[in-house]
Amino acid sequence: MSRTWLAMVLFACAAVCQAQNGPADEGKPLPMGQGTDADVRAKKADPSAVEIPLYVGAPVRDVLEALTDKGFTIKWDPEQVLPTMKLLEKPKATRIDKLLTEILTPYDLRADHNLMDGGWRVRPLKKKKKEVIIDEPMPAAQSSQ
Repeated sequence: MSRTWLAMVLFACAAVCQAQNGPADEGKPLPMGQGTDADVRAKKADPSAVEIPLYVGAPVRDVLEALTDKGFTIKWDPEQVLPTMKLLEKPKATRIDKLLTEILTPYDLRADHNLMDGGWRVRPLKKKKKEVIIDEPMPAAQSSQ
């Protein structure tokens, strides 16, 4: 029994040593050039390389798509974020929540934190109901009898 265990341990050690030697073409360098991955072809492998168009006149849709490509999960309805919506001024915020607020507020939109899926959801801004004061009508002149 002990010889069998010894043989198994020696066999395992030999396998580890063989695996550490590596293949015969170990000295060859890796091929240079652009990879063929879908991520590399789409140029989205590095989120820091995504350019965000934060200039006056940039379409809000393009900004939201660039932020999505950057790695932020932002969902919006194309019927709410129209192609005619443009940035009115360059945003000053650096935090994503403040940035979305600066971009969307002029168009009566807001970005809520999406607790179910994570990320952000663009929705219409809830407007406060205006308090309307209705004056009581003047009592009608009582007719004399």
